Amino acid sequence: MTRKQLVARLAILLAATSIPVAGNAQPNGDEDRELPELHDEQIHSDVPLYGYEDDLIPKHFSDDDGSFGCISRVATGDWTLRRNDADENDASEWMRFGNYGVFHCAIVESGPADRDRLEKSGYRYSFFVQIGTTRVAGKPVELWILQSGMRPGSDYLLLARPPSNSLIESFDVLQRRCPAANRREGPLMDVWSTRYCGVNSRRGLIALAKAMAKEPALAKLTFVGPGYTGDAGKAEPEAPVK
Repeated sequence: MTRKQLVARLAILLAATSIPVAGNAQPNGDEDRELPELHDEQIHSDVPLYGYEDDLIPKHFSDDDGSFGCISRVATGDWTLRRNDADENDASEWMRFGNYGVFHCAIVESGPADRDRLEKSGYRYSFFVQIGTTRVAGKPVELWILQSGMRPGSDYLLLARPPSNSLIESFDVLQRRCPAANRREGPLMDVWSTRYCGVNSRRGLIALAKAMAKEPALAKLTFVGPGYTGDAGKAEPEAPVK
């Protein structure tokens, strides 16, 4: 090959490599912006970390006029749970927070599921608890949890909201990125995961919530309205998941 032919081939090669390829194109505005990975590991404690000596919601009340029952700062009814990395056309999941009764106070939690399946999705007894406060970008933030179930142990959603005395109708759902020392995992079970995040102290749970409050939120939990039973009418709930 002559020197002239070699130079010509190199020129063709350089020209080809300068042509942009769609798969390697640079991001064009927000459409191609990659979202950060969001962590949603299951948090579980061997026994519930908060009990009736704490400020559980709902809670019991009684007045001098003889009235009594359960009151809640958190709206009861149907809520949407929508991840912040969901596509525009993705449907939201639904959760239902009902009231157990007037003598014994608890949230009857159903979901996440499609709204028309909440009546048949099973349920467990749960509580909202404010576990502390922190500051994010210089602003005060309340830290909350949804403590779900009682036996064996409880699962937890980490929640946050701006301070307010009004009825609570929305929460930011914080990420759940488990510290390596808290990860638990059993043997291989085909396609099913056995991994979860074992947190068995309030101190550990609060520390995790404070750390996650500084990260982008996982999802938004938003109150929509009273519990909806659909055209099929009210169905009897299945046996509770305690």
